[in-house]
Amino acid sequence: MAAAVLVVWGLLAIGVAEQADPTIRGSVSKQAHFALVAVAVFVIATLLPYQALGRYAYLIFAVTLALLVTVLCLPPIRYSHRWIVLGELQVQISEIAKLSYIIMLAWYLRYRKNYRHLTGLAVPFVLTFVPLGLILVEPDLGTSLLFLPTLYFMLFMAGAKLRHLLGIMAVATAVVLFPVPHAVEPGLARPVMAYGELTLAGRRYAFSAVSLALMEPHQRARVDGWLHQEQLKASDEGYQLARSKMVIGAGRLGGYGDWNEGEMYFQMLPEDHTDFIFSVIAGRWGFLGCVGVLLLYCVIFLLGAEIAVITYDPFGRLLAVGVLALLFSQIVINIGMTMGLMPVTGMTLPLMSYGGSSLVINAAALGLLINVGQRRPVLLGPRPFEHRQED
Repeated sequence: MAAAVLVVWGLLAIGVAEQADPTIRGSVSKQAHFALVAVAVFVIATLLPYQALGRYAYLIFAVTLALLVTVLCLPPIRYSHRWIVLGELQVQISEIAKLSYIIMLAWYLRYRKNYRHLTGLAVPFVLTFVPLGLILVEPDLGTSLLFLPTLYFMLFMAGAKLRHLLGIMAVATAVVLFPVPHAVEPGLARPVMAYGELTLAGRRYAFSAVSLALMEPHQRARVDGWLHQEQLKASDEGYQLARSKMVIGAGRLGGYGDWNEGEMYFQMLPEDHTDFIFSVIAGRWGFLGCVGVLLLYCVIFLLGAEIAVITYDPFGRLLAVGVLALLFSQIVINIGMTMGLMPVTGMTLPLMSYGGSSLVINAAALGLLINVGQRRPVLLGPRPFEHRQED
């Protein structure tokens, strides 16, 4: 019921964005059709025994990887290789990859204990970085950010040692932020995220994080716009974030009940029906509307956590945890970027943003969550993931 209310509320928010932007007319109608498909997929996901799905986990994951490779060979759409076109439909393969990855990882971890040791974490990380790397090449930075949080949640719940996970995170952070020199383009006043500068033979060199060298120019611009929000709010780098924060603030407590009063704010926000749908909700329904949306998500998380706790089947428990981790990561990243707490990335708000692939996959994920709650095998042995201290 909470998911259904979120979908309907998302349709209303897309309608607000559509009314302000004539170029996206018809979005509500298309999303409504996607919602009908999502309902059908949700029902199917609840009916098929999840254990039977697990037996084909590796095959599903292999097919998904093949599709990720295939999409890189197709002509780009809007400067990226994310979609496979089937008639009038555009299927985003990275959305499918998120769910197939969770199914595969839950099946892999269900009866193992090797991840209790540091060397045993190598295989789960390799299985994670393969789809993550392919999605980064598309490029789709937003979707790629979901894999590592999901991996950490699932490993922790499966019994991996916290000190191993935190140690890997510390090393990875040091590598990502490691300063490397690069030449600064003439006329550039401030390099992005520079630790310091050096001038040699008349050339300026800045020391910036090595991860920035792997980003596309527009991605570095987003990071720059996030780090210098006030200075760049009138420039291209900070325009979208500045307008998002303006729309959120304009909603105040109860939002704009009169459309004509708030129309000017909604007209100035790009991508408001997709990545920035939360800004539209804040502007139209205000702070109370934002709290209402978060409470509906909390209902899903609380009931999903209950399913994970009372499920003794290892595969079912990890599948439930993976679905919750995926939804949680999407919500935090999307809402965080609309409020300026994180850099702007291409991340949809689950069940509410416009997009058929995202809506259908999230519906399938929730269907699997309920599937686990409906089918709990009788426990005939020790409880899963309760390891002895010497392990």
